[in-house]
Amino acid sequence: MHKYLGKLAVLQSDDKAESQALADKLSVPLYESVHKKTAEDFFLTWRDGELKLLDKELLKKGGLSVDIFPRHGEQRSWPAPKEGALAQAIGRKTKTVVDATTGWAQDSLHIFRMGYDLRCIERSPIMLALLEDAFIRLEQVDWMRRLELSSPELLAGNAIDVLASLKEAPDCIYIDPMFPPKRKKSALPKKSMLILRDLLGDDMDREALFDAAMAATSKKVVVKCPDHAAPLGGRPMESFGSKLLRYDVYLKR
Repeated sequence: MHKYLGKLAVLQSDDKAESQALADKLSVPLYESVHKKTAEDFFLTWRDGELKLLDKELLKKGGLSVDIFPRHGEQRSWPAPKEGALAQAIGRKTKTVVDATTGWAQDSLHIFRMGYDLRCIERSPIMLALLEDAFIRLEQVDWMRRLELSSPELLAGNAIDVLASLKEAPDCIYIDPMFPPKRKKSALPKKSMLILRDLLGDDMDREALFDAAMAATSKKVVVKCPDHAAPLGGRPMESFGSKLLRYDVYLKR
């Protein structure tokens, strides 16, 4: 039985062929509408030009989508200045970055906007669908088109395996294994949040992911974690703090 069966369905949008293709890709049902007796709790559908993940209890609300625009306080120019704790951790001399835990891509897109050559790894097929839609939308943004830029490359799969298969070692591998980036649309019932976590999957083993990142990088690994958490890889070479967060830097020996 497919892991999403009975949990997720695709809700048909204006483009029926596109909706059917997504349902087939995820091996889930396609519905024209949702009723109280509908078994699934979550639905993917296109609304307002975006692919969104909707909760059955909040079908009329906005839903969850990947926000391609800068967060409050982030520069809207490109490349944005390499300022702040994250930029300090990645480093000005760094060119290539792999985000091994892309998730909702808020950190990924900030890294991308700072001008780094970025690749993104994601293992959840649902999250991949949301990211693919977001990166298509990103390429339609005025400054992206004007500068003839392409969205970051998306790599599907378990990060531990994907990192081991990289043909070229990136300067920096970024991992956020502790918790997902903050997002605006998070006011879901507790039950729905538990189901969403079940759908998208739990974190991979943090220690194994860190070891895979250290083996795959050419220069450094940056680990994002809460300021109260113990360092993932032992004592870091450097650490840069911001409110409630810390970016620990581990250099390749």
